[in-house]
Amino acid sequence: MTLRIGSDESLKGDTFGGMVVAAVKADDSTRKLLEDMGVKDSKTIVDHRILLMADRIKEISQVFFVNLFPEEFNKEVALYGLTGVLNKLHTKCTNTLKSATEEVVVDKYPGCKVDGAICLTKAEDAYVEVAAASIVARAEALKQMHELSIRAGFKLPLGSSHVLDSLVRLRDKKLDFNKFTKTSFRNVKTIMNTVQQENLNNGGQT
Repeated sequence: MTLRIGSDESLKGDTFGGMVVAAVKADDSTRKLLEDMGVKDSKTIVDHRILLMADRIKEISQVFFVNLFPEEFNKEVALYGLTGVLNKLHTKCTNTLKSATEEVVVDKYPGCKVDGAICLTKAEDAYVEVAAASIVARAEALKQMHELSIRAGFKLPLGSSHVLDSLVRLRDKKLDFNKFTKTSFRNVKTIMNTVQQENLNNGGQT
């Protein structure tokens, strides 16, 4: 019987939100259940099904995840850099589930370095545990974005392609970018700089 842990993340490239890293551990019988469920890369599954599948994965597998909201994410990135944060969280998630003999597979990202793990590009296509981890991470990311949208008072977009209107709205509502966005992103910095300039023009008043 082969025990394997798969790990993946969500929200890494999104302007809004922080980041979620998840790991899923499975044996032969659990793998069969995951495969029968149709577990595959989360990017190919619609959101409402993601949430249902994630709940089922948690019922039949050992799961551990870390859900960093933007404020904590920005703090961690300032200390360790994005790659450092990824390595740290993937290591934490996989080590939490690991006992001794499990094989560990991480969906590869630039600078991927997780002790004892195989870092593989498109690992979710080759290992159902990684695909399951991608689903759990995506589900928790959707929950985080829902919570942040409630706090912001409007629906925050996923991705980074069509986010300018939402960034401007965040600025106009005088909300703290650090609590909703990745402040290291260039598009966020651009809008934050306009806020700083407006404050200077207004004599430092907000």
